[in-house]
Order: sequence, then C-alpha cells, then structure tokens
Amino acid sequence: MTLLSLIVVLLLEQVRPVRPSHAVELWVDQRLRQVMSSEAPTLRSAWVSWVLIVGGTALASMLLVRLLGALHPVLEFAATAGLLYLTMGFRRFSHWFNEIQAALRADDLLGARALLRRWVDEARADHVARAAAEQGDASSVARESIRLALVAAQRHVFGVIFWFVLLPGPAGALGYWLSGRLLQVWVREESVPSEGVEGEEPFDEQALAMPNAFARVASTAYRWVDYLPVRVTAVIFAVVGNFEDSISMWRARAAAAPESVDDTDRILLASGAGAMGYRLSIPDAPAGFSGLDDESSYEPVITEPELREADVNTLDTAVGLVWRAIVMWFFMVLLFYFGRWLG
Repeated sequence: MTLLSLIVVLLLEQVRPVRPSHAVELWVDQRLRQVMSSEAPTLRSAWVSWVLIVGGTALASMLLVRLLGALHPVLEFAATAGLLYLTMGFRRFSHWFNEIQAALRADDLLGARALLRRWVDEARADHVARAAAEQGDASSVARESIRLALVAAQRHVFGVIFWFVLLPGPAGALGYWLSGRLLQVWVREESVPSEGVEGEEPFDEQALAMPNAFARVASTAYRWVDYLPVRVTAVIFAVVGNFEDSISMWRARAAAAPESVDDTDRILLASGAGAMGYRLSIPDAPAGFSGLDDESSYEPVITEPELREADVNTLDTAVGLVWRAIVMWFFMVLLFYFGRWLG
C-alpha cells in the first residue's frame, strides 16, 4: 500500500499540484512561530520542542493511520495518500524553474531576474541567490536557479520518499516535512531578512554564525534527519550523471569543509555539479549562509574536475538529472519492496 500511495500521489501531483504556501503549511508555520516566541530559548527547551513537534506528530499520524486501517483498508490508503500529498511535491518549485528557463531562452534577463527574486523570497534563500536575482548575468541566474531547484528537489521529493519508505505509514514523510518547516521558520526566516525596506537591519554574516537556540536545534536536527537521504541522492546523481566528476567534487568539497561541518546542501550540490559538469555555488558552512565558493579565497584540498559555467542550456541538463534521479529512486523503492516480499 505504501508503494501504491507513492505512485498515486506523484501522478496526482502532476495533474493537480499542491499550491505553495497552502493553508495547512501557513497554519503550521504560524504555530511554529508561536512556539519560538513563547519562551526564552535554551538548548534544552528547544530540543524538547523539536522532539515533541516532529516526533509527536509523526507518532500521532502513524497511530491514526493504523486506527483507520483497522476500520477499513480504503480509509488507511486515503489517509496515507492524503498526508503524503500535503508533504510532497515536485510541482511546488518547478514552475519557478520553468518560467525562468523560458525567460532566459527569450533573452529576457530582467524577467528572469524578477522571477528568481520571487523564488528567492519564497524559499528564503541566501544572499548569493539574492545577488544573482538583483544584478546577475544570465549565467548567474541559471546557476542559482539550478542550485535552488536541486535543494528543493531534495527537500520536497527525494528526502520525503526516503523517509516515507523507511518508516511505517506517512510518519516518516510527515516528520521529514516538519523538520524542513522548522528549518525554514526557526532558521531561514530569522537569518535572512528581506532587503530594500526602510529601517530594515542589514544582512549580517556575523549574526548568522550565532543563531539562537531554536535556530541551532532546527539546523542541527535537520542535518541529522537528512544525513542518509542526501547521501543516497548524491550517490544517485553520480550514478545517473558523470560518476567520476561527481565523486571527485563530493570528495573535494568534503575535504575542504571543516570537520565539524556536515552540511547537506554542500554534499548535494557538489555531487550534482560534478554529475552535470557545470559549476554551482556550493556552501562550505552550515545552512548555506556563508562560505559559498569564491575563487579569490577558496582553495580546494583535493583537485576538483574542470567544470563549465552555467548557461540557459544547463537548465535542460539539470531537468534531465532530476528526472533520471526520480526514476532511479523508484527503481530502488521497487527493489526494496521486492526484497521484503522475498523475505
């Protein structure tokens, strides 16, 4: 039933995608902001809040689905597919990518920048993507669009599939989705201020290095939750793309980052860049806020492969990589259930 739910949701999402920032997501984000502002944050209280929100909700969903399954299998299937439908979505971000691609093909750089800026605002992306949206050339806009798309694909598709298959019912998918919302609300919204507003505090790199307890917990917990899924995705990128360059980029960026840093975006983007053969902005610090590759200061510990600069045609390469990765994910899921059946 899990595999059937996954197939049905992916097909349904292509026909009728869930609108970004839908009512349920907005309600959840509002509750998460209330938790963050309801008490003076300490690491202990922040961890308790995170466990109760993610673990408690995942456990409640598992119990609910089992209760409905005891009443009727159709109710169990409907609940599983419904929760998965709310937490997963390839089309949540693909419309931005497709519109930017169309604008670049029409040589409408200003239009592509405007679309990227709206995507950056929605995703609460870092200052590198924002700079490309404000004054970047076509190569910068293409590069940052691909970077946002790969990260979004991991958080809205690949990571959800991993935990949905690993844990019973929708508990894994719901827990992963909530950990991503906590990262978005407790870290991104606090750390990336909107720009161009009178009286707004300027972007402060030093402040990002000293987040509050809730931000530290959300960032650390998400790296733990995404530790296995992002590595599986990185391996899949290598398998369906240029394997040698993908692994070389992964090793080079892993060696260049501090030992205490275990950033999911860095691993994902390094593997994706090598798999495609095009240069991406790859963070070498947690949460992707600082340490993005800079030729003036970055010196790889391990020799990296020669990568090309991104252009409008690179967007097609990125789309092909993501779709091949989705097919590979389904193949792995089928092998997983075939193995369980044989067992």
